[in-house]
Amino acid sequence: MQPQKAAGAPEPDRSLIQALTQLEPHYWASGLVIRGMAQAGIADSLADGPRTAAAIAEACSLHAATAARFLRACETVGMIERIGDGYCLTQAGQLLRSDIPSLRGFVISVNDPGMTRPWERLAEALTTGKSPARDTLAGRDFWEHLEATPAEAAAYAECMVPTSRLAGETVVAALPTHRFSRVVDVGGSPGSLIGKVLAAAPDARGVVLDLPWALPYCTRELDEHGVADRVELVAGDFFDDVPAGGDLYVLKNILVDWEDADALRILGNCRKAAAPGARLLVIDWALTDYPSFTHVNDIDALLVTGGRIRTEAEQLDLLSEAGFQEPHRLVVPGQEGSPMVLLQAAVPE
Repeated sequence: MQPQKAAGAPEPDRSLIQALTQLEPHYWASGLVIRGMAQAGIADSLADGPRTAAAIAEACSLHAATAARFLRACETVGMIERIGDGYCLTQAGQLLRSDIPSLRGFVISVNDPGMTRPWERLAEALTTGKSPARDTLAGRDFWEHLEATPAEAAAYAECMVPTSRLAGETVVAALPTHRFSRVVDVGGSPGSLIGKVLAAAPDARGVVLDLPWALPYCTRELDEHGVADRVELVAGDFFDDVPAGGDLYVLKNILVDWEDADALRILGNCRKAAAPGARLLVIDWALTDYPSFTHVNDIDALLVTGGRIRTEAEQLDLLSEAGFQEPHRLVVPGQEGSPMVLLQAAVPE
């Protein structure tokens, strides 16, 4: 039976329907499809070339009929494509492999429950201005949630590797790192950044401060960079204290997770611990004054950790307020338009 249109009801606006369709209300599912593909090992099973759906299912120990359906979804989101009666990886799909440098950890972590559940309470956060993470993560904040979920913690550590390696390369390009003798990476797990820095400064030693559960993830990166014998792993909380005596302190993607009062507390602990004349480097997202993904990430920071993305000027003001001298941005050739900024400041003599 056909539903009857109410008397006087307007005809549906087809252009509006089309516009709403283009908003892709189920866009969130694409991320979860990609996460599932990475977790199932499908990209790894295709590393050597095309396979049929049945062969992929067997290699990954998947339910054959369900795998065949899921592969069509993976094809739809652009991770694989059909070759004859089988599938092969697209260029994007190659980034889900675990045997090469990739974004596998990133796509898993950003779609894990710790990252996605707080978004379910966005409307509430818009009213309160506070993170709903504890209400959605069994009473834990995001960091406590990672400690309680080793699989998510491992994915998060893997997620941090590519950006931390890039940040380390940026530091080496921007500073004469060989002039520093003791580098302290505050909240520095998984060790990728300090690995890059110490590899370029063979006479320097390093310290990674992080929570106890996060430190074991440093082992692989420090070994890979050949610097494990020069790095001290310190279990602790940067809200309590920071290892003393460094002449270079690094904060990568730390301040973004905290409101101003907490950020100033972290910066204050770094200043108190640092040797006179030491340098502080802050590597973090900078909010743009035009529409960009940084504004979406800003809301993500609010929801997941209660933090915020600041403009470059706001970050420089924080450094001044915390007692650092001559805060300024270091511009690396080729990275002028990067949404990630590298800021330097000095500890008073």
